[in-house]
Amino acid sequence: MSDGFLTRKKTILVALNSDTPDKSPKGYVDEPLLPLIVLINNHQDYVTTSSCSGRICTYLEGIESEAEEEGGETGTSIDTKEEEKENQEDKEDDETIKGYDENTSLAAVEAAKRAKGGQWLYVSHDPVVFPDQSSDHPRWIVDTLFGPEAHRVVLMEDQHKAGMRTIDMARSQLVYFKFEPMILHIEAATPVAAKTFLNHSLFSGYRNSGILPSVKRTMLAIRSTLKLDAPIAYIPSSTSSSSTTAGTTTDEGKIYLMVSLSYLRVLIDLSNDKFKMNVAQMARFEERLTKHLLNAENSTITKKVGDQGGEWEDAEARKERKRREGMMKQEETARARAEKKQAAAEAAAAEAARKAAAEAEATTDKPATSS
Repeated sequence: MSDGFLTRKKTILVALNSDTPDKSPKGYVDEPLLPLIVLINNHQDYVTTSSCSGRICTYLEGIESEAEEEGGETGTSIDTKEEEKENQEDKEDDETIKGYDENTSLAAVEAAKRAKGGQWLYVSHDPVVFPDQSSDHPRWIVDTLFGPEAHRVVLMEDQHKAGMRTIDMARSQLVYFKFEPMILHIEAATPVAAKTFLNHSLFSGYRNSGILPSVKRTMLAIRSTLKLDAPIAYIPSSTSSSSTTAGTTTDEGKIYLMVSLSYLRVLIDLSNDKFKMNVAQMARFEERLTKHLLNAENSTITKKVGDQGGEWEDAEARKERKRREGMMKQEETARARAEKKQAAAEAAAAEAARKAAAEAEATTDKPATSS
């Protein structure tokens, strides 16, 4: 465990326990994640650096300038381009590391995207609440999902009435409806600790999790497959360069729905269901971490440093790791066998019921014999 990790963890924990708002627009950690974050940060080998408990949102993508689309300034040599690319990658990596150091949330990353031309029209960390029938009206979904830009939205039926022409969708700005499940960014003290945590994450259903490449530290991203992402509207490409006259907005500034209001309702219903699945998955994850990783008996063993500076395991440490891995494998195998046995029993019961019903029907349909 390096001194750098301990220093960063101490700084993050001080910030989390402070009354001062963090750098995210919300200014604080999502409440549903607090038990899990406390659990992880109480372990000596891990510290959370950013998080999101899950959200429904709509996003208007940015659009590249012509210079960016054409490859930048003319006359630039290949070597210079490669050098600029490397410098940009180094800059982005430094900004990412800085974000981890300051414990900024994912919302800070979103703010950076917005500065490049994109715009978050709607963000909610809770399921969407449908209005009462008395207050319901055809455009309430548009007002909710498009927020300050709702007045620019043209419904599909209105487009048909106006006889809208075919638009080049590939060159248009798109608006996306998104459901994004819980995501955690975690720094681990060692690569071995990161791998152990990753294994528990995968067993808990977070199949999109992985260890992030970094020279300076060992980072984890914990993500599930509950994501939903669909384009729902567009702005024609001509509007990006259009101007207004006398302070009035032309029709080119409109946002055209690609789907019906009923389809938007379906997306919201699906996302609300995914919210429930997301919360249940978080609970299972917390239970597994408590049982297998984050208690005193099964805490990650600190690795020793060999003569060459690399990490190594002595016989006792290796034996303990193998024991834990064996228990995990046995647990998963036993669960799989139980599920298979239950499925076979249910299939046999269904087959027996089918045969009994068939025999009963045959008996009923059999003609009576005359005496």
